[in-house]
Amino acid sequence: MKSARRIALEVLYKIEVKGAYSRIALDSTLSTHELSKEDRALVTELVYGVIRHLNTLDWVLNTYSFKQKIEEFSPYVRNILRLGAYQLMYLDKIPAYAAINESVEMSKEFGHTGIVSLVNALLRAVSDNVKDIVYPDQQKNLSQYLSITYSHPQWLITRWLSRFGEKETIELCEINNQAPPLSIRTNTLKTTREEIIPTLEKEDLKVEVSSVTPGGLKIKDFVSLTQLESFRKGLFTVQGESSQLISYILAPKPGETVLDACAAPGGKTTHMAELMKNTGSIIALDIRKPRLEMIKENCMRLGVTNVKAELLDATKVSSLYSKRVDRCLVDAPCSSLGIIQSQPEVRWNRDYRGTLVKMPQVQYAILDEGSLCVKSKGVLVYAVCSLEPEEGERIIEKFLKERPLFHLESVKPYLPVSKEELVDENGFLKIYPHRHHMDGMFACRMVKM
Repeated sequence: MKSARRIALEVLYKIEVKGAYSRIALDSTLSTHELSKEDRALVTELVYGVIRHLNTLDWVLNTYSFKQKIEEFSPYVRNILRLGAYQLMYLDKIPAYAAINESVEMSKEFGHTGIVSLVNALLRAVSDNVKDIVYPDQQKNLSQYLSITYSHPQWLITRWLSRFGEKETIELCEINNQAPPLSIRTNTLKTTREEIIPTLEKEDLKVEVSSVTPGGLKIKDFVSLTQLESFRKGLFTVQGESSQLISYILAPKPGETVLDACAAPGGKTTHMAELMKNTGSIIALDIRKPRLEMIKENCMRLGVTNVKAELLDATKVSSLYSKRVDRCLVDAPCSSLGIIQSQPEVRWNRDYRGTLVKMPQVQYAILDEGSLCVKSKGVLVYAVCSLEPEEGERIIEKFLKERPLFHLESVKPYLPVSKEELVDENGFLKIYPHRHHMDGMFACRMVKM
């Protein structure tokens, strides 16, 4: 039987080498092992802890590694060292000898004698000097200092410093490094929020009611979602609070035809189905077949029957649906830089050019194509889980200049709970994790003349 640390190593390998999403990699790996609740919690802590503090861990390891830098080791050895250093630096309840010995034992599986000796020596050096680590000089290079001590890419820190200043940048980094509660949405096709709360509490979950959305809840202390009977019965689905607001902004009505241009995995799709009371038609698109299957699976579990999932490129949809839909949601593929707290690996998988130069071109193409499908008097909503203007307001500024038939409507009247602080002077939804304590989001609502 594999130890919690060995399983955490397996998950970290999937995330770093295979590009897996942290939550999906963690859930799928844990489902194949019979572990106690404590060991499951330790695996989760180790995986997310290493990802969140990657820059800091690598800086410290490189400080005491004179022969090789951390990036020169194999992925398994590199992550063994990170796991060991994370325990030594951040987990007071784990004795140093246990963290080091377990790391040394794991290294025997992935390296020769020299590697084993190096892992032992390097982690002992970290343990002996953990209180005396020297970080970059804050006065001489603030962005580098924050990048290392708060473990974010320096290019992103530099952007945030210019936009938010030092205090808010630190606050944003701090919340990104905290473990968030899991937000879920009650499936109103099967139950109500009032009915599901005692059901979840009987399953030994801690439950907190969302102050932002009528069906939202936050849950803690679950071992695995798939082991919960309430999940298997489709009484709820996982969806962030800010994400839940988007369907309310679109405000689909029963009997209408709605286009969801970038629908997978189906959180907003199924929410719209609930608001439409399972009537009308939702055309849910995705360009990748496996993600399309996720939409179908979610619809089946939740009892949603008015969704038609189609394998289709959203930049080519108008040839099929020109002026045929009452409402169109463009929840565009984006940098995801607003959801680093819940998907911590995002910060390491993005760069400026790929994220903020190339991505907006795709986003605009999907928005423009989706707009062609909207009927007169129809509604178009654009949303991204990003904090960056290139993916939000700049896209909309360009679109409104080129498509004068559309005009902005403030999202404020459509929010289910009065939250004026979430809406800016232009009527855009703009959510910042460090200010509003939920995933970052940009959204706007437009109506066709």
